[in-house]
Order: sequence, then structure tokens, then C-alpha cells
Amino acid sequence: MTRTIVGALAMTLALPLAAAAAEIHGTVSEDGKPVPKGVALKLDCGGTTASASTDEFGGYSLKVGATGDCTLSIDFKGATGSLKVAVYDKPSRYDIAVKQESGKLTLSRK
Repeated sequence: MTRTIVGALAMTLALPLAAAAAEIHGTVSEDGKPVPKGVALKLDCGGTTASASTDEFGGYSLKVGATGDCTLSIDFKGATGSLKVAVYDKPSRYDIAVKQESGKLTLSRK
């Protein structure tokens, strides 16, 4: 019986641990109104990336297999802006306001 328990424990420890998915979610707005459906977002966390697009309410959700300091990029009206975000092992909310002036896209947290 001891061999069975030791064997089962050894098999359990030998299995690779799945990387915990880190998630950020929130809304994207311009002048206080949700951006249209389909605005592209990308989250880059140390070489691990995730892409998504906004829904009809400006909402988004991105999951990556890494945590730490990351860069959130948004393509909107022909311009791209980025913002540094922290990604944790628990979901984090980032509501983003976009502002476009002279062809430059600026992102800020609401």
C-alpha cells in the first residue's frame, strides 16, 4: 500500500503545473462614451501576448499566462496608443479612456 501511495505521489509531482492565466478586463471609452465594437487591444507581458477586441459596450477581456508589468496597446481610428499595466494572478479591472489629438492616441485610466 505504501508503494501505491508513493507511486501516486510521484506521478502527481511529475505532472507539469499549468500556468495560471492572468486576466485584465474593463471598458474603453472616448469622451465618456464606449468605443465601437471591434476596437483592437493587445496585452504584452514579457513576450507573452494576448489579443482581443471590444464588444458593443466597449468592454474587453484579455488573458495571458504571465504576470507582472505589461503593456496594453489599443488601435483606434488609425492610431495606436499604449499604457503600462500590472497583471496579477487574480483578475484586474482597467477602464481606459482614449483621446486622439493630431493623429496621436493617448490612453489613461479612468
